[in-house]
Amino acid sequence: MITESTLTQAPWTPHLEAMDAAVTTNNASAAVLAWRHAYSAALDQPGWHGLVEVAGAALHIGAIPGFKKAAESRARESYWTALFRARRQGSLNGVLDAAEAFGTLGDRVMVEQCIRIAERLVVLTGDSDAADRVRSLALDLAQRYVAVERPDVSGFATLRR
Repeated sequence: MITESTLTQAPWTPHLEAMDAAVTTNNASAAVLAWRHAYSAALDQPGWHGLVEVAGAALHIGAIPGFKKAAESRARESYWTALFRARRQGSLNGVLDAAEAFGTLGDRVMVEQCIRIAERLVVLTGDSDAADRVRSLALDLAQRYVAVERPDVSGFATLRR
């Protein structure tokens, strides 16, 4: 019997479930293969959402010893693709999701780039509510991911934005 949740399941979801099962048993080759299938399924879809989801899932592979850097690299590349799609589609939500994702990777430069893209999208739409939302989220993202500690001349740490 097919249930409604089966009908609405994203095409990459079963692959991510298989990947998570492989990660729990430290089966790196099965996890990477399942992730690649999920990534292909997300690429086949026209939007950005699946790529963000699959990119985040790539980080789970980093739990397997020796795979952290490769998992982060796969996630970063997938977030890039999602960002480009979101920008092309004029999706403010997609750009801001990408900014958040790059922030979790510690990529301050990309967080700043995403904020600039979001600001340009708001200018194109002329939506004042969206402009307020971007300003608020940009401030939050900047505080969490862009501000870095830098020692000043007196030896006390100061924040630079």
